[in-house]
Amino acid sequence: MLNIPTLRAFGSLLLLMLSTTTLPAAKPHYSVSRTTDYLMIFQDGTPAVGYRILPRSLDGKYARNNYVDLYDLQGREITEDFPADHLHHRGVFWAWHQVLVGGKQLGDSWECRDFIWDSKQVQTSYSHKGVELSTTTHWSSPDLTDTQDIPVPVVREETRILVHKTRGNYRLIDFHITIQPLVNDLQLGGSENDKGYGGFSPRLKLPADVKFWSTDGVVTPMRTAVEAGPWVNVEGTFFESDLAPSSFAIICHPENPVYPDKWILRARGSMQNAAYPGQHAVAVKKDQPLVLRYRLVVQSDGHNPKRLEKLSRQF
Repeated sequence: MLNIPTLRAFGSLLLLMLSTTTLPAAKPHYSVSRTTDYLMIFQDGTPAVGYRILPRSLDGKYARNNYVDLYDLQGREITEDFPADHLHHRGVFWAWHQVLVGGKQLGDSWECRDFIWDSKQVQTSYSHKGVELSTTTHWSSPDLTDTQDIPVPVVREETRILVHKTRGNYRLIDFHITIQPLVNDLQLGGSENDKGYGGFSPRLKLPADVKFWSTDGVVTPMRTAVEAGPWVNVEGTFFESDLAPSSFAIICHPENPVYPDKWILRARGSMQNAAYPGQHAVAVKKDQPLVLRYRLVVQSDGHNPKRLEKLSRQF
């Protein structure tokens, strides 16, 4: 029979063995595949989010990168790239017609004309929440060059995209975009007409039965921006084979420069836009970079206002 000291020694040895044994790591919810020009995030082999690292063009025109392609929970792409009606639209993008330095217009980042996104760093990391994509991108244009005719970087953009673990009928994707000027007297602005579109913009494949919802119910798209509260949900039968509608929501963060953002909404052939700052350009200072945050909700079911109110409060 073992005496008390022996039992204590045995217990200590057992605890030591358990503490030093290497347990198998939990399988990540997502996996990442990367090439030189593109990065794809998969869930169990099914596409979830893609990111364009190096420029892509159409016959040498509309060259662009630094944007995201989105997929529904079944792995079907729900955003568009080079759509025939607006060839400059691409996935989920954030861009402006007016990028000004000292009052001088630098190309057009919205239309992908004379504008350069120089990808400096693209990294991914895993956490208990999901997978995070972190990027550093310099903005420049051939309209502003140094003495050797090399485009001068005017912005360092730091963007973090957190793809949360899928929960039941929805997946959250959080965007945290920091626009840090590298030069003095930088200004950003949307289209100079009364629409004032510009900023964070998903280009979705819009179904014929599309419907827009906000905190107050159904929203009717207008030619100009509408006030619809902190979130908008786009509902419809995105794929003909589906037996029921699914939905896609955009949520604004309360710390954005204007909250809630105004919305440019389109039921046919265009993007959905949380418009900032509008038609009048605003200054972005070196000591006060512009920070924009948005949450996307990819949903396999129809409009669920209680869910969106909860996810908006939690953001």
